[in-house]
Amino acid sequence: MLTTYSFRRRLSRGPGIFFPSPETRSLDHPGSRRKTLAAGAARSRPVVGRPNDSPKNAPRETPLSARLRLALLRPVDGASLAAFRVGFGLVMLWQAMELLFGGLLELRFLSPLFHFKYYGFGWLEVLPDGWMRALVWVYAASCAGIVLGWHYRLSALVFTLLHAYQFLLDESLYNNHDYLIVLLGLLLTVAPAHATFSLDARRRAGASGTVPAWSLWLLRFQVAVPYVYGGLAKIDRDWLLRAQPMKIWLANPGPGEWRLEAFREPWAAYFFSWSGMVLDLLAVPALLWRRTRPFAVAALVAFHLLNSQLFEIGVFPWLMICATVLFLEPDWTRRARLLPPRRGPDPEKLPAPARPLSPAARAGAALLAVYVALQLFLPFRHYLYPGDVDWTEEGGQFAWRMKLRDKRGELRFVAVDPVNRNAVVLSGVESVLTRKQRGMMRHDPDMIRQFAHWLAESFRDRGQPDMEVRAVTSLSLNGLPPRPMIDPEVDLASLPGALGPSDWIVPLRAGGSR
Repeated sequence: MLTTYSFRRRLSRGPGIFFPSPETRSLDHPGSRRKTLAAGAARSRPVVGRPNDSPKNAPRETPLSARLRLALLRPVDGASLAAFRVGFGLVMLWQAMELLFGGLLELRFLSPLFHFKYYGFGWLEVLPDGWMRALVWVYAASCAGIVLGWHYRLSALVFTLLHAYQFLLDESLYNNHDYLIVLLGLLLTVAPAHATFSLDARRRAGASGTVPAWSLWLLRFQVAVPYVYGGLAKIDRDWLLRAQPMKIWLANPGPGEWRLEAFREPWAAYFFSWSGMVLDLLAVPALLWRRTRPFAVAALVAFHLLNSQLFEIGVFPWLMICATVLFLEPDWTRRARLLPPRRGPDPEKLPAPARPLSPAARAGAALLAVYVALQLFLPFRHYLYPGDVDWTEEGGQFAWRMKLRDKRGELRFVAVDPVNRNAVVLSGVESVLTRKQRGMMRHDPDMIRQFAHWLAESFRDRGQPDMEVRAVTSLSLNGLPPRPMIDPEVDLASLPGALGPSDWIVPLRAGGSR
């Protein structure tokens, strides 16, 4: 009876057990029965709230991906990131003050009667005067929030949206550093640059002051992109063998640009062209290698200071000088006694999180990977278009092709009556544009097309709805003989904007080469 009773009890506890064990034979003893049942319940009880600890739910990792994950999640001192945050915010606050009190708001947005549009953003308009000033004040407040680390995430997000709005209002204002500012603002929105030396950190009790290494490397990557791609773009026949357009610029300084008499010598243009290419290509590896880092920092600071005097490039030199601190040791500000010493444990001795990433973290990592891939491949998209990118401008934006071209010559708009085919040269129509807009339109075929549309609309408002608008061009690229850039027989006012190649752009030469 003892064996039969124990066998039935085992069967009642679950399927798959067919024979009694020696332990089961003692179940008729009350104390033994309670201990055995409790142990079985503990073994069979599921663990609640820790699904990632289950081998069934944990993502499979290769040794390489596991090492990469641990390296990117490794905690590092957030002081370097905080230093960049403060420097970035101060530079942008300076630009906000220039908009408010330096006349830039009127010059760029409020005064022009016409604004060139990016493809897909024709709906974006300049707000009335009062609203624009209010937006710039909010923009300035967001810059101050970034500097102070006060409601940092919100400040960075507002800053990025407002700077992107300004950036997209007028295509003629495009420059690489405003594009870079939008990207850096976007990354600062996700990077915990307020982990230390911020009002947010002071409000959080027990803040460690560390950041995951990925946040520092992500910003380093974004700063490295303009250097690397700018250097690759300079491996060009005009830039290296003809020292163009550097020869033109050094011999003919623009308003407010500083030049030495020695810069007019032939060697100066070649020196600046070659040294600029070498510096761009070596900047990032020299900053990352500890032995060459001091020399790289000194060279880059001198380079950007010189550029601030040679060219009108806004805050770009100061922004890049601030970005150099990202490549220093994460705790360099504490070693230099610019920030107080750490109170917590040394970040180098803190372990990286060993648990696999959560689904939300994996989704965020995938988005960042897509962002990185986009930054790597977007600068090469001009190879999808026929012809010379410096002539056609197709695919030239967002590609870090900085200071590689100079176009000079004549541009005239001609109105043609479709009924009697009478043609009239439209003299003085460019006076509605600012000096910056005229200069940018002269070298960009699509901006010429956009202005032709505006001229056609002006004719329609005067009761001439069918007037054709053409462009007669004779332009020189980097000192080459002048040649037409746009087919003079094409009615530009009838052409829609497009992302594909434009067959109305006259190739620079047969086959599209220089």
